Amino acid sequence: MLKSIAVVVGSYLLSVVLVLGTGPLLSRLFPGEFVKGRIPSDPALMASTGFFVVISICCAWVCARFAPGDSARAVLWFFVLGEAMGLVATIPNWSNGWPHWYWLSWLGTWPISCWLGLRMAGGRAARAAAAGN
Repeated sequence: MLKSIAVVVGSYLLSVVLVLGTGPLLSRLFPGEFVKGRIPSDPALMASTGFFVVISICCAWVCARFAPGDSARAVLWFFVLGEAMGLVATIPNWSNGWPHWYWLSWLGTWPISCWLGLRMAGGRAARAAAAGN
């Protein structure tokens, strides 16, 4: 049980670190867009969302791959944690002037990314069958 919790929380924290780590890259790709007090342009926000989706898929894969038990259950809890934290971040930022599509796109792509990461990892039975062949 503790290992499952550690995998889920660790995967989520990895996703947060990686998303925050894209800031310098996005600042280089879109100079002057990601500065404090300025709302980035739509193309910059779409690139940010694209990075988020790729990172989410990879971290859901990590969660499924290293889950000690049922990988689908681990990714379900990874999804629940991420969606809850996404709502916690969205609610106070809703009226800060940022486009609403940006917050909604992150909330909407999270479940799809989790599902894709789980599918990429395959189920525990699929991994065991592949190891046996």
